[in-house]
Amino acid sequence: MLSTFSLQQALRWCLLLLLPALPAMAQLQASQWYFGARAGLNFNTFENVPVALTNSAMAALEGCSSRADSLGNLLLYTNGETIWNRQHQPMSNGTGLGGPDGPSATQNLIVPQPGSTTRFYVFTPPSDGSTTTPLSYSVVDMSRQGGLGEVVQKNIALLGSSTERVAAVLHANHRDIWIIGLEGNSNRCCAFLLTAAGLQLVPVASPDGFVHNAVFGGLIGQLKASPNGRRLALAAAGASGYPTGLVELLDFDTRTGQITNPVLLSSPEAGRYYGVEFSPDGTKLYASKLALSSSVPSLLYQYDLTVPGYNAANALLAAASSPTTSSGYKGSLQLGPDGRIYITLATSPLGVGSIPFLSAITQPNLAGAACTYQDRAVALSGRNSLLGLPGFLPHELWRLPPIGPSCQGAARPFTLPAGYDADSVRWDFGDPASGAANQSRLANPVHAYTLPGTYTVALTLYFPDGGRQVLRRGLQVFPRPVANLGPDTNLCPGTTLRLAVPEAAGNTYRWQDGSTASAFTVRTPGQYWVEVVNSSGCLRRDTVRIGAAAPVQVRLGADTVVCVGQVLHLRPRSSGPGLRFRWQDGSTQETLTVRTAGTYWIEATSAAGCSQRDSVRIVYLTPPALHLGPDTLVCLVNGPPFVLDVTLPGVRYRWQDGSTGPTFTPNQTGTYWVTVSTPICSATDSIKVRLFDCRQASVFVPNIITPNGDGHNDRLEIVGLGPEPWALAIYSRWGQPVYSTPHYRQDWSATGLPDGVYFYHLQRAAGPAVKGWVEVRR
Repeated sequence: MLSTFSLQQALRWCLLLLLPALPAMAQLQASQWYFGARAGLNFNTFENVPVALTNSAMAALEGCSSRADSLGNLLLYTNGETIWNRQHQPMSNGTGLGGPDGPSATQNLIVPQPGSTTRFYVFTPPSDGSTTTPLSYSVVDMSRQGGLGEVVQKNIALLGSSTERVAAVLHANHRDIWIIGLEGNSNRCCAFLLTAAGLQLVPVASPDGFVHNAVFGGLIGQLKASPNGRRLALAAAGASGYPTGLVELLDFDTRTGQITNPVLLSSPEAGRYYGVEFSPDGTKLYASKLALSSSVPSLLYQYDLTVPGYNAANALLAAASSPTTSSGYKGSLQLGPDGRIYITLATSPLGVGSIPFLSAITQPNLAGAACTYQDRAVALSGRNSLLGLPGFLPHELWRLPPIGPSCQGAARPFTLPAGYDADSVRWDFGDPASGAANQSRLANPVHAYTLPGTYTVALTLYFPDGGRQVLRRGLQVFPRPVANLGPDTNLCPGTTLRLAVPEAAGNTYRWQDGSTASAFTVRTPGQYWVEVVNSSGCLRRDTVRIGAAAPVQVRLGADTVVCVGQVLHLRPRSSGPGLRFRWQDGSTQETLTVRTAGTYWIEATSAAGCSQRDSVRIVYLTPPALHLGPDTLVCLVNGPPFVLDVTLPGVRYRWQDGSTGPTFTPNQTGTYWVTVSTPICSATDSIKVRLFDCRQASVFVPNIITPNGDGHNDRLEIVGLGPEPWALAIYSRWGQPVYSTPHYRQDWSATGLPDGVYFYHLQRAAGPAVKGWVEVRR
C-alpha cells in the first residue's frame, strides 16, 4: 500500500508554485527500474525493450534509485527513506534513511564501492535544503542476511547543507567514482572520491555559476553527467535573476574532480526547469520545464552542444510540448539501457493523480524534431510514474547500439559508439571459426558471418589511464536463401532451358527481366540472373551464362527396299563435336547391321548435350511387303475410287497395262498385277477385282471379307441399308446360327469364327428378305 507523502513535501511544492515569475547492451546493472507509485520497468529483455513490472513495494514521489547485478537480477531499490531487497521487503536496518524531513524530492543514488560486488553506498540528499539537513549516505553489505543485504552504516552526513541533487561519475582511472553534490544556499560544488578503501570525506570544491538558494527554488532539479563524465548539467527551478529557472552546463575533470566553465541557459516560457539528461552520444542536452498550472504547456527543450550557443534560441521542442491537461506535467528525464530517454508524466506538480505511462525521446542523438518525442510511449500496467526516475552512473548506460539482424555471408559494418572517449578499441565478433578475422582494432570494422546463428559481439574500450570496459550485444545472423542456377551451359538449337530455384515460404524472386516467378524459361543464349530474398530479408543472387551450342546433324538416308537375304549396314551421316550414338535397340556403336524389315532410328548427342534423331524404314521385297490384298468385290458408289497401292521407297513399278506408277485404279472386272523391281531383285503380286454397280439395287452385300486387321475389308459392310433397321442373321454351312441382330450396324467381322463360307438372312420390318453367302478369308 502506498505511504502518505509528508505534509512538508506538499508545502514545499506549494512554495515552488508561489515563487515569483515574470511573463513568459547498456550494462545490466541499470536494467531494473523501480520508481513512482509502485511502478517499475524491466530492461533485461531482447534489445532492452522495457516491460512493465508490478511487484514494487515502493512509493516514491520523486527521488529514487535501483540496482541490479551484472546479470540483470534485482539487488535493491530505495526512495531515500527505505531500502527494499530483491524480495521487495524492507532491508535489515533499511528504514529511516535521510534527514528528519524525509527523503529527497528530486534525486537519490545507489553507487557500488569500487573493488567490491557486495558493498553499495546509498546517497540521500535532503528534501528542503536547510542548513541543518545534510547530504547523507548509508552503506549496504549485500553479503549479509543470506544475500538479501543489510544496512551496516546509516545516515552519515557528507555535506552539511545540500540541494536535492546528487550524481556520480567514473574516475579517469576507471576504478574509482566521484560523488558530486551541491551545497545549499551557496555556489559550492563538491566532488567526493569513492575508492576501494572507502569514501574520502574531504571534497574537491569548485565554484558554481549561481547560488543554490532555497528562496528562488535553486535547490530543486536534477543533476546529470554526460556519458563520458566530462560534462555536468543541472536544472534549477529558480535562481536569482532567473524567475523561470535555468539549465546549467559545466565541465568536469574526471582526474581531479574540478568543476569549471559554468554556462547558464534559460528561456522565457512560463514554468520551472526540473529534469535534465544527455543524449547517448553526449551531443544533445534535454531539459523539462514543469508547468505551474494546467493552462500552460509542459515544455521540453533540446540544446545542441555541437554548435556555438547550443542553439538555445531554438531549443524548445514544440512537438514535444503539450498542454498538461492532455499529456501531463513532464518531470524527471532518464537515459535508458535501450538508448532512449524516458520522461515521467503527472497530472500536477505534486504528482497527485499521476499517469500510468512514461513518454520517451526515441532518437535522442538526432537534432530537432528528428529526435522523435513519443507521448505515453511505455505503459506501466496501471502503475503511476509520479515525478521521479532512478538514476545511474553514466558508464553503466554505455551500450552498443542495436546491431539489427544480419545475413549469412553479408559484410556487416560495426560502428563505435560516440561519446565514450576510448583511447583504443578491440572488437570480438563472437565468430572464432573466422580465425584472425574474428577480431579487429579498427573503430568501425566490417565482418562477414559465414554461418547463420546467434553471436555475441564484444567491444572492449581502452582508456588512457589503463581502464577498460567491455560492451556486448547479441546479433542474429539469418541464413541466406538458396539461389543456384548451376554452371554455365549451352542452349541447343530449337530447344528451351528451364532455370529454377527452390521455393520456400516467404521468398520473393526477381529475374533479369523483372519477372517474379521461381522459374524462368530460356529461349535464347545470353546472361541470366535471379535474386532471391527470404522472409528474413536476406538476399542471394546467382548468374549463369547460356551459350549457343553447335547444332547436331544426323541422317540415315531415305527409306530403303532390299531383297530377301540381303544384309544392310546402316551408317549415319553426322556432324558435330564429340557425338555419342544410340540406336533403337540401345546399342551405341556407329553402325547397325539390318537383317529384317522394320523402322530403325538413331539418336546423336553432342558433348553440349544437344541431340537429334533420324529414322529409316527398311522393307524386304517379300509378299508381306508387296501385297495387293485378297481378291475382292468392289461396290461402285459415289465417293473415292478403289485404288491399288504398292508404294515402296526406291523401286520401279510395272502394271499389267505397262503403267509404271505406284498405284492403279481398276475400271472393270478382271485380274490386275504389278511387278516391283530393285537393281538386284523383283517381285510380282496379282488380285482379282469384281466391280458391282451398287446404284442398281436396293442393297449390296459383299461376298467376301478379310478381317485380318489391316483396315481394309475387315467388316461386312452392306451398301444401301439406310436409316431403317435391318435384321441380320448369319449361319454356318451346317445351319447353326453364329450371329443375330435386329438392327445391323455394319459391325460383323467374324470374330472368333474360322475362315469359310457363311450364309446370311437380311430383312427389313416391311419388305422382302435378302439372302446369300459371304466368304471369310484372313
